[in-house]
Amino acid sequence: MTMRIQRIATRELSPSGAVFQSSYWAEVKQRSGWKSYSFSVEMEGSIFTLLVLVKRMAPFCSLAYIPFGPPLSSLKLSQVGVFLEDLAKQMRRLLPKGVFALRYDLPFEEVNDQNVMTFLTKRLRTLEQSVQPEGTVRIDLKWGYHAVTLGYRERAKRALRKADQVFQVRVHEGDETSFLEWYEVYLETARRDGFSPRSKKYLRSLMMLSPDERMFTSQLLLAYEGKKIVGGIIVLFSPSEALFLYGASLRFDGISCSYILQDFAIRMACERKCEVYDLYGIPGPKGRASHLAGLEIFKRSFGGQPYYRSPSTDYLYNRLTWHCYMFFETIRFRSRRSIKSQAEALPSS
Repeated sequence: MTMRIQRIATRELSPSGAVFQSSYWAEVKQRSGWKSYSFSVEMEGSIFTLLVLVKRMAPFCSLAYIPFGPPLSSLKLSQVGVFLEDLAKQMRRLLPKGVFALRYDLPFEEVNDQNVMTFLTKRLRTLEQSVQPEGTVRIDLKWGYHAVTLGYRERAKRALRKADQVFQVRVHEGDETSFLEWYEVYLETARRDGFSPRSKKYLRSLMMLSPDERMFTSQLLLAYEGKKIVGGIIVLFSPSEALFLYGASLRFDGISCSYILQDFAIRMACERKCEVYDLYGIPGPKGRASHLAGLEIFKRSFGGQPYYRSPSTDYLYNRLTWHCYMFFETIRFRSRRSIKSQAEALPSS
């Protein structure tokens, strides 16, 4: 494939693409130790932009990572592997020295189809574990909030009737006191459900925008029982979609604030004219990522369609370094997965 790649400014990344391919996400990740590189890729008459994140893992040893890219919808299935290899080869000269692999987290492409692509060539390898969830539930918002609620399943409708009598939801207005109170609920949820919590600094960074990035915003939605914060979710809004990133809630007998929080976020997304609400994260195709199984019943109760994607895939620039890195990464993943399954929180990129 004939391909032309050139470096561009981060602000030139397409605002209509995936949230994780935006200038907003580049800024968020730079605050947590990644360096962002932005490119324009021209190929056979089509042009797209691409965000590549690079993180130093050891002296003279870095991993390059493409979150939810590149777009594949214009390619035939037989072309995808060749395209990913060609892109990685041409990208190498534009990346810093010492990058030992380019990791792809490919976009969600398959609706209700678990027969996703995997790759195994000399240098292109599908991984046993993915950085990002391989399955998600996406709700079409084009007909408005009322139409969406007609698609709610009885489980969600029943839970909302109960929750509406007990909890109230408000948008966090930026004060530190309520953020810290919610963060304590988040830490308690992490201890209860066995996941590694994000730092306060990282979660705050999601809600910090530079002046030219107003089209992307992360909102913390808080659930109250009276004056007490009992739960909350962070939702990222873009011009085209709303994406659920993190959630936490206290446990109550026979009732949950999680349903009313998601319903509130879906209503907000409709008011903002988003096309899609993405509940972000259910088990992957053919039983992969079974630690997310507890989330699937909850998320599918809001209707929507399951989407699947290929697992994380690496292109190896330096095979020896990659094998060493993968040895330690596998240990880390197994340690994390040995803890009990999560109930209401997801890893993020």
